[in-house]
Amino acid sequence: MTQTVLIGSPGDMRVTLFQRALADQGFLPAEVIAYPDLIAGRVHLAQTLQPGAWLRIESPGKDEQANQALLRLGAEETDEEGGYAQISGTLPSDKGRILAPRQWYLGLRAFLRKVETQRRESPPHSIMNHPDDIALMFDKRACHACLQDRGIAVPPALPPIRSFDELEAAMQQANLRRVFVKLAHGSSASGVVAYQTNGAHAQATAAMELVTVAGETRLYNTRQIQTYRDKASIARLIDALCAHRVHVEAWIPKASMEGKAFDLRVVVIGGHAAHTVARLSRSPMTNLHLLNERRNRETVIDVMGEANFSAAMTLCEDAMRLFPRSLYAGIDLLVALGSRRHFILELNAFGDLLHDTLFEGMDTYTLQIQRMLSLEHDADRRHT
Repeated sequence: MTQTVLIGSPGDMRVTLFQRALADQGFLPAEVIAYPDLIAGRVHLAQTLQPGAWLRIESPGKDEQANQALLRLGAEETDEEGGYAQISGTLPSDKGRILAPRQWYLGLRAFLRKVETQRRESPPHSIMNHPDDIALMFDKRACHACLQDRGIAVPPALPPIRSFDELEAAMQQANLRRVFVKLAHGSSASGVVAYQTNGAHAQATAAMELVTVAGETRLYNTRQIQTYRDKASIARLIDALCAHRVHVEAWIPKASMEGKAFDLRVVVIGGHAAHTVARLSRSPMTNLHLLNERRNRETVIDVMGEANFSAAMTLCEDAMRLFPRSLYAGIDLLVALGSRRHFILELNAFGDLLHDTLFEGMDTYTLQIQRMLSLEHDADRRHT
C-alpha cells in the first residue's frame, strides 16, 4: 500500500478533505507532519518517507503556531532586496492585521529549501507539488515575470514600486489610469488595492481597513469592501502596503455575467484544466471568501462560448506546463470584455480548495489521486 506523507496543519480543512479522498479510494491515511515539527527538527523526511511514497506539501492555513514559526524563520533570513517591514521578539496576535508578509515569505522559502534538502536525502518517492514551484508561485513579481518571459499572456506590470509617489509617476509614464496594487506575497484579497485616477480625482477599493494606532498606520483584512477617495488616505494606504513589497499590474476590464464582472478559478491537474468556477462581483475583488457569487463550468461555457472557453483553458494548461514538477495548481484567469482575450492573473500553489465543485464526477483531491496513480502506471509501463 502506497505511503502518503503530508506536510500541513493537522485539523485544517484542506488536510481533512485530502484524507477523506484517500480513504474513499482505499488508501491508508496520510502521515501528517506539522510545519513547526519539521522546522524545529523534531521530524526529518529522510526518516519518514518510505520507498515509493507520495509527498504532498499543503498550506499552513490559519494555524497560528505554523505561521508564527514561519515568521520566526523568516526573521533569520537575509532579504536580498531589504527595506521591508519586519517584526521580532514576541509576535503580536492581532486578528486580521497584515503584519510582515515579506518576512513570512522568507520563512516559507527557507522552509521549502529545508524540505527539498531532506527530500533529496530520502528514498525514491513521488512529489505532488515541488518546493521550488511553491516558492515561485508565492512571489507574484517573480511568477509574473516568469510567465511573461515564456510568452504567457499576463497583464502589463509596472516596475518595482516602493511608495505612492513612485506609483503615480510610473502610472503616468506607462499611460495607465487604473492598476491593481497587490502584496507580492499575499493570498486571496489580502493586501489588494484597485486604484484608479484621472489626475484630478482618485479612488482606491480594497478589502482592508486603514487604522492609525499611536501614530502607526496598520492594515487589517476585512470582508467589507472599503472605498477610499481622499488622496491623503489613499497615499497612506499604498505607502503602508509598499512597506511589505508589492506587485503592480494594469487593471484590465473584465467580462460580465448577469450584470457583474467575473473571472475564473481554474484548477489544472496533471496538465489538464479541470475544475472551473466563475467568481462574480460588483466590486473589483471577486474572491469567494468575500461572499461573492459563483457559477459552474457549464454556465461559464454558455457565457463565453465553446471556442473562447477552450482557448482560456489552453492558456491555463500552457502556464502550468512551465511547472512540470508539480501535479496541480489553482489559476486565477482574467476574461477580458468580449471573452476573446484571457490573461493569467496568478498561480496559486494551494489553490485547489473548491467546495462543491466536481470534474468528471470527482473533487479536486480525488482527481489528483487518480492522476498520481495514472502517472505511476505510465512510469511502470515505460520501465517494462
